[in-house]
Amino acid sequence: MELHFHKSFWEASCNNPQELSELLTRTKNDGYQGSELFLPFYGIDIDTTLKVHGEHGLNIITGIATQGDDIAAHLKSMTAQIAQAVEFSPVLINSHTGRDIFTLEENLTLFEHALKLEQKYGIAITHETHRFRPTFSTFDTEKIIQALPELKLNLDISHWMVVHESDLRDQQARLDAIFPHVQHIHARVGFEEGPQVTDPQDELWAEHLENHLGLWQKVFDIAAQRGQKRFTITPEFGPFPYAHVHPQTQQPLTDVWAANNFMQQRLKHKLDVKLSA
Repeated sequence: MELHFHKSFWEASCNNPQELSELLTRTKNDGYQGSELFLPFYGIDIDTTLKVHGEHGLNIITGIATQGDDIAAHLKSMTAQIAQAVEFSPVLINSHTGRDIFTLEENLTLFEHALKLEQKYGIAITHETHRFRPTFSTFDTEKIIQALPELKLNLDISHWMVVHESDLRDQQARLDAIFPHVQHIHARVGFEEGPQVTDPQDELWAEHLENHLGLWQKVFDIAAQRGQKRFTITPEFGPFPYAHVHPQTQQPLTDVWAANNFMQQRLKHKLDVKLSA
């Protein structure tokens, strides 16, 4: 199984074709196989995006986020955003789906709709484990995959560290039930009191980093056993308020781009998988 790394531009300005080209040059040089574009915050047109990615030989993951005050609005939002996301010819679509304040039955309506759109467009749609969404906890995520075992997940496990105020070593059975559904990863290191450590390179957070690496290794082992040929990972350390900043100057305490590059390199050298060229 090959690991393909995608670069999020969360911490960088990407508002016009020149900035996109510069970012993709840097992305290619830093060893990534593609980008991950979060469409609600991305304004460059489809033709330009495809052209510049093609020039750099990079793939695309598109991200969406359903929104609205009720399930009907979220369903409409999902349909429109996935239709847009498909136009970017992505290798997969990652979705922030539903709300934590909706009932399980309401959210299952959304997930069922996403499965129908997967069939319609012939593309994998992963659903991110995230606060604010119905996948905010291991307990609720397990309920969802029990009801819809064909559902695919994007594991951002840092959120669960905060929600459960735990390194999750006390929830191994539930993780074992969830991990077979993971087909994409957002590789950010969280801790019991926040979704992002100050700097993953700092010895202060070494135990947290190793814990995350061990959990991700289990996901990759399961994916390899089911015959998955390629697994995508997006290192996703983000800017303030995720990044810790100096209280007077508001300057980040670490270089976020460098933190993401560190995560890419650490995953490449630590994990027991075959890497892409």
